[in-house]
Amino acid sequence: METLVTIERAIEIARQTAMIQTSESIPLSQAHNRILSQDLTSNVDDPPFDNSAMDGWAVRSSDHERVEISTTAAGSPPSKIGEGQATRIMTGAPIPHGADAIVLIEDGLHGKAHTNFIRHQGENLSKGTVALRAGQIMTPAAISLAATMGHATIPVRVKPRVAVISTGNELVTPGEELEAGSIYESNSYGLCALLEKIGCTPILQEVVVDSLDALRTTLDSLECDVILTSGGVSMGDFDYVRILMEEEGTIHFWKVAMRPGGPPLFGTWKGTPLFGLPGNPVSSHLVFTMIVAPWLSPEAPLGNNVRVLLKDTVKGAPGKVCLRRIQISSEAEQLVATTHTHQGSGNIHSMVAHNGVTLLPPDTSANPGDIIDALWFL
Repeated sequence: METLVTIERAIEIARQTAMIQTSESIPLSQAHNRILSQDLTSNVDDPPFDNSAMDGWAVRSSDHERVEISTTAAGSPPSKIGEGQATRIMTGAPIPHGADAIVLIEDGLHGKAHTNFIRHQGENLSKGTVALRAGQIMTPAAISLAATMGHATIPVRVKPRVAVISTGNELVTPGEELEAGSIYESNSYGLCALLEKIGCTPILQEVVVDSLDALRTTLDSLECDVILTSGGVSMGDFDYVRILMEEEGTIHFWKVAMRPGGPPLFGTWKGTPLFGLPGNPVSSHLVFTMIVAPWLSPEAPLGNNVRVLLKDTVKGAPGKVCLRRIQISSEAEQLVATTHTHQGSGNIHSMVAHNGVTLLPPDTSANPGDIIDALWFL
């Protein structure tokens, strides 16, 4: 087990434990945000035939006098024209044999003939071309491209099933009455939403009380690809996730040099990968964003690395990368960053009031006017 590793080393260690990934075929209508598991080749040329890019007339560019003889609409079979003849044509309609130019409808039949308003067969894609690679996130544009290529179904990765478990005697389900010393459980809801955002299937579990037996029973009952726990990973007497993993599981790393979010662990429970996240809500969100998401779905990051101009003082952290919450905006073609709430790791409101975090190196603070690295949440 390695302890107090960097964020980069934590990801590297986690990636040494491979998650089994399988593939399934799904209808294109259900493909949004799914991840392609195999390369896709085009079944057709795109476009499949020469067609008009504009409404007007299909003509021979060498003709000076023209007579309209027919009309060609999109979906019609290609026609034919001879010398001095023209066909009224609609956008997307096939170019008649013998035509090599388009006269725009607004210019009239005897207007200028444009050879560049013809879309030529295969100019976008040739049949057999690999246009979508394995690992592609199926965005709306990628889905349209797959349809253009002639695919009704596509192979995608099966969504990883991730069990989400919050631990702690103090946790109460939202909507129930709080008693003295209790708080509403929130981490599991946020983590489930993050999992859905990166293309996983969360399996929400009931809160597990602070008990080795209760935690063991829950872990043994799970049918999932990955386990995500929240709370119980620090150094206290009641941090049972850490204790149970030390005694009966396998831990690959514990503690990461980041603030907030310092005490996470990663290992396996009877062969199933397990990430133990801190209980403080900001910490759990940021550990997920910085470490868990890159392991689960490297194609779907939760943020972009950017450079920002600070407008407020930001205090760093001794020996750790500092993830202070910041609001990133654009001013005069420059990304700027401000802070609007206190930075406690228990203040989940700070994740709502801001849209990014600093990436301050260890032992480094920053002042107004400094340009620093940051992560801008997607």
